[in-house]
Amino acid sequence: MGQLDEAGATVTIAPSLTRRARRIAASLGIVVIALLTSAHVGSPDTWFEGDAGPYHVRIVVRSPGVVPGLSDVTIRVMGAGVTRVTAVPIQAGAAKDAAPPPDVATPVPGDAELYSVQLWLMAVGAYSINVAVEGTAGTGTVAVPVTAIATRRLEMDRTLGLVLAGVGLFLTVGLLTLVGAGVRESVLAPGETPDPTRRNRARAAVVGAGIIVALLLYGGWGWWQSEDAGFSRFLNWTFASEATVSQVGDDRVLSLAITDSAWLMRNDQGWLRRNGFSSLSPLIPDHGKLMHMFVVRDDKRAFAHLHPVPQDSSAFVVTLPPLPAGHYRVYGDIVRENGMTHTLVSDVDISAPAVAPATGVRAATPDPDDAWWLAGSVGSRAGERTIALSDGSTMTWVHSTEPLLVEHEADLQFTVQGPDGSAASLEPYMGMMSHAMIVRSDDSVFVHLHPTGSISMGTQSVVEMRTPADTVSGMLGRRITESDMSAMTHPSGGTAQNTVSFPFAFPSPGTYRIWVQVKRDGHVLTGAFDTDVLPTVPSTSKSR
Repeated sequence: MGQLDEAGATVTIAPSLTRRARRIAASLGIVVIALLTSAHVGSPDTWFEGDAGPYHVRIVVRSPGVVPGLSDVTIRVMGAGVTRVTAVPIQAGAAKDAAPPPDVATPVPGDAELYSVQLWLMAVGAYSINVAVEGTAGTGTVAVPVTAIATRRLEMDRTLGLVLAGVGLFLTVGLLTLVGAGVRESVLAPGETPDPTRRNRARAAVVGAGIIVALLLYGGWGWWQSEDAGFSRFLNWTFASEATVSQVGDDRVLSLAITDSAWLMRNDQGWLRRNGFSSLSPLIPDHGKLMHMFVVRDDKRAFAHLHPVPQDSSAFVVTLPPLPAGHYRVYGDIVRENGMTHTLVSDVDISAPAVAPATGVRAATPDPDDAWWLAGSVGSRAGERTIALSDGSTMTWVHSTEPLLVEHEADLQFTVQGPDGSAASLEPYMGMMSHAMIVRSDDSVFVHLHPTGSISMGTQSVVEMRTPADTVSGMLGRRITESDMSAMTHPSGGTAQNTVSFPFAFPSPGTYRIWVQVKRDGHVLTGAFDTDVLPTVPSTSKSR
């Protein structure tokens, strides 16, 4: 990407803060920091599949929606001989010996492999859910990184509201009665009757106390309305970002810049403290990249998985592959050193390439892991399950005939055969045997998946490598960068060398496009599939 720097690809970012941005930052305080941490879009739950020692587990952490809140955790342990399963949430940076005692997960009736437990997430931020499995094969543990954020606003139950209003009225009347009785009779001898002067004083005291109580109630009501309005307005707020495309020589260069005040001022600790923000930790690599960018055209007929490099502390740039002209949604996944993950979202119009692409593969790319898909064949659960890939091999979606349902474990398993019909030998792609991107037709849901689930390798590195000595910002990130976590190969989740699967449940009904990426003979291959997800959720098959 040094070529880009010499060419002078630039992004303009206004560093000054407007008066409105200052008011927003001051009013949101720490709540905004919580809402700035959501990874993916429209899919708040965490899915993980891996090993807890000798036991293969699949763990689902359902977002509580509000913080503090109870998170539903389900743990599927594949195999027999399990005697006990426990789980405990540990907040990032907290000492493990300061964690609460683990909660025992209870077996789910009707499913011998499934265990369930509810865990309190008491503060916003990064957590790890530490799961321990005990059985005849010994004890195994695994830590699942989770981000605790607020994703919804709870409405007051009408009955509870009426009860609380009645209690408040009773307490208010009782308080005024005590004030009046105290002024009127507290210093009188037993049996003595208050004179008119004392009764008038009591009435005046009740009126004065009533005014004070009314002012307190009015002030409390105004404060609550302000807090509620601010919370609701920024419930789904994320780092503001802007995507732009510029022509640099024969190349189209896409820039994604973070324009949010909180990010631009992250090195000004005085400003952060004055406006109620905690410090923002630096970025760390995820799968060896500082950003994973996904560029999706509105009609879903063009898709790219790219890896831009930082142009400065707030902007990332990448040379575009031969994507056709159109309006695109841009997603940028980043991970911070404290374990928090973010998905930047922006829109951009891309003009036609200067040179028409001859094939879907170029001889050289800015990053060898960049890959794209241009209106190729699309498979479907309801139609053709096998599609052709760009090298002549095929990809098949192996699934049952049952429909996909909201919040039910989806059947996402894919096999790859070579051009001759034999099982293909898949290679690691950025430390994973496969990557999948899921986008709903209206762009309200975007998810980046791996065979290990929805967690990022960067966040997992933070959980595994953080020590009590990591008190200086940047030191843990340096160790993670030097460890080259991208070189680690994770299992495919499938049962054969040419099979990959992904643990996931669709968060809402609708039509989805799924892109599945694998690597074979040094080339990244992308397959696309469509599916419909139904809203009906029969209790007999629910995965939680």
